[in-house]
Amino acid sequence: MLKYIDVLIGLAVVMVAASMSVTVLTQAATNLWKSRGKELKRGIMDLLQQINPDFAPNITDAIATAVLTHPLIREGQKDLGTVIHREELTKLLLELATVDTPQKLDDAVRIPLKDALTKNGIANPEQTIKNIRMTALQLEQEHPELASNVRHGMAIVQEAKSEFVAKLNGWFDQTIDRVSSRFTFHARYVTLLNACIVALFLQLDTIAILNRLAVDDTLRAATVEQAKVLVAQNQDPKYAELLKQNPLLWIPQTAGDWAQHWNWNHLPGLIVTMLLLNLGAPFWFNALKNLLQLRSLVAQKDDAQRIERQTTQTVKPLANAHGSEIGP
Repeated sequence: MLKYIDVLIGLAVVMVAASMSVTVLTQAATNLWKSRGKELKRGIMDLLQQINPDFAPNITDAIATAVLTHPLIREGQKDLGTVIHREELTKLLLELATVDTPQKLDDAVRIPLKDALTKNGIANPEQTIKNIRMTALQLEQEHPELASNVRHGMAIVQEAKSEFVAKLNGWFDQTIDRVSSRFTFHARYVTLLNACIVALFLQLDTIAILNRLAVDDTLRAATVEQAKVLVAQNQDPKYAELLKQNPLLWIPQTAGDWAQHWNWNHLPGLIVTMLLLNLGAPFWFNALKNLLQLRSLVAQKDDAQRIERQTTQTVKPLANAHGSEIGP
């Protein structure tokens, strides 16, 4: 029993190191493609279309871009913002419809936005946003215990009570849920692709790893000790160091090394590795901790049974065929 647990622990150690590489590649790819910001922009465009179905696609695109590149929302200097709250979006849309604002829109976009606000109950966006700010300030004075978003939300409902706010409040949460769902779906595809890349680059054959751990007692013991060190590091595991030091991981130095090491017989094991890596580093790290806890319990039980077997016990004499006892 203990041997099988040690084999699984060794596999988990390998997967922790390799899946962390997958995580790093996935984060780099999503940041490079600006996937989260693009999905949020798409969500805001859909939300604007719900508020005013007459908006042309180029109008919603320009407004959403202006919102997500606002100095208080954007990432860095030029990147689209990846997070926006409902109260922030409401106030930014009101500000963008006015002339006196740091983030200016072309009249070809600003005028349709202002007309849409007028159509939905906001006749004077500039005065409305001023009223919201003053009401929020008054609420802060009277109720300092309230959170900032709560105060601004109350001020918006009080000073901008309209069809516009009703539509935005009614659709915002569902829109953000769709944005998160689409980003997660996209990230899963990127993760699967990176899992394939890592598995092929390292030529990680899960079946071969399990077989090697099953027959090599020294290697199995070494990976168990490595697992204990990894779990002891807890929130700050040295994944890069683990990737280099693990004897079950082979990192090719050149394309020639990779080609010389390649064997088509490893393909089934590589496919299994790709699927396992797709589970992610947090999954394998938690699995590793649980396996070490299980190993500790099984080891204690085995020690107790061994001590019991080695303890001197009173043996009852056996009887022969005639019923007489055999032995002293």
